[in-house]
Amino acid sequence: MRPALLLLLTVAGAPALLAAPVPKLEDLVITAPRDRLPRDQVIDPQINMHLLRLLQQRQEARPSTEEELNASIGNLTNLTTDTGFKLKTRYTELGFLLTEGLAGVKDLQLATELERTVKLGKNVQVRAAAMVALAYAKDQRYLPLFQDGLRDTNVTVRFAAVESLLILGGPSARFPLMNAARDDLSPAVRVYAGQGLWRIGDPYGREILLRHYQDQDWMVRAMAAQYLGELGSGEDYRKLMVQLSMETHPAVKVELASALLNLQKFKEN
Repeated sequence: MRPALLLLLTVAGAPALLAAPVPKLEDLVITAPRDRLPRDQVIDPQINMHLLRLLQQRQEARPSTEEELNASIGNLTNLTTDTGFKLKTRYTELGFLLTEGLAGVKDLQLATELERTVKLGKNVQVRAAAMVALAYAKDQRYLPLFQDGLRDTNVTVRFAAVESLLILGGPSARFPLMNAARDDLSPAVRVYAGQGLWRIGDPYGREILLRHYQDQDWMVRAMAAQYLGELGSGEDYRKLMVQLSMETHPAVKVELASALLNLQKFKEN
């Protein structure tokens, strides 16, 4: 989710805002350092040992509360710039760092522990992180694990399962994504699965987004607008412009304006 969703700003009017150049804020992404190493690169066993130990310690832990965070982290909680947002996420969500450190792991012991964490861990954040880390191995044998994740009762795990399927890729991921986009109980998961389908060339994904850009939940509207702005065309430009004139939530207005800026090239089409 981009920081624009979190900005509570009021858009005075589309023409004035659309006239101003706005730089794109990049998403917070997993960099997967292992994926950048040569295939024959041997990783120091001490690195994997420490990551394994940390994973084992955290998989049974409850999510940290703000009160439990180190006082120095408090300096990050009020940062609202793009860089500040990324730093806050990086150092207040251990699951993010675990995912980055373990993404694409090929060590059998670590991979086995990741699987065990996904299946049995009590900390849903760490379970989700472990699932996404496994996805970066791009191994189709994990497909059933991700499919099981789509049926989990916890939305965090289901969202991670969708993300994992998108990372895994391949034709086998298409139908589970379609099921999630159509049937998941969470509108946010449906929207995220829908944009993933659209990215891999399935027009059903666009249909899902069009079902939700006028959703009652402001965050769902904002998500749908973001992805329509990234993937849409002239028809979507016109739809979002109409929606901007009717939108009341400030964060969604900002997201709609950003989407319309992305779709400017289709304005006359």
